[in-house]
Amino acid sequence: MAPGTSSRRMSLDFIRNTTTASDASVEPRSIFRHKDSSLPSRSAASEVATVVNCECCGLAEECTRSYVARVRSGFCGRWVCGLCSEAVAEELRRHVVKEEALRAHMEVCRRFSKVAANPAVALVGTMVEILRRESNKKL
Repeated sequence: MAPGTSSRRMSLDFIRNTTTASDASVEPRSIFRHKDSSLPSRSAASEVATVVNCECCGLAEECTRSYVARVRSGFCGRWVCGLCSEAVAEELRRHVVKEEALRAHMEVCRRFSKVAANPAVALVGTMVEILRRESNKKL
């Protein structure tokens, strides 16, 4: 190693010297030839994004129309955000049909999105519901 140069600097010089010698025979895009096949086409990338609201939780997201159409086709014609789609997938693990899982998740979102006039009453109501569920499981 030359005095005053670090081993990192020498390794970078080695890489630079080996790549410049072989660059003449390499096409500019050939490095990315495998990556190009997985990239979306220019028409899909330039598609205009629109704001859509999740039909479960009401979250607004900016998505392309083709993405919205794909999501709707997978969730019974309803658009759901990524978080809600994961919750529906979790419901599906309980071996229920997709429509039932979506309906159950929408019901949960509806209950939790209510504005409670009295938070203490809402808390008591939620605790009563949890206790009922647990007692039904034990029977």
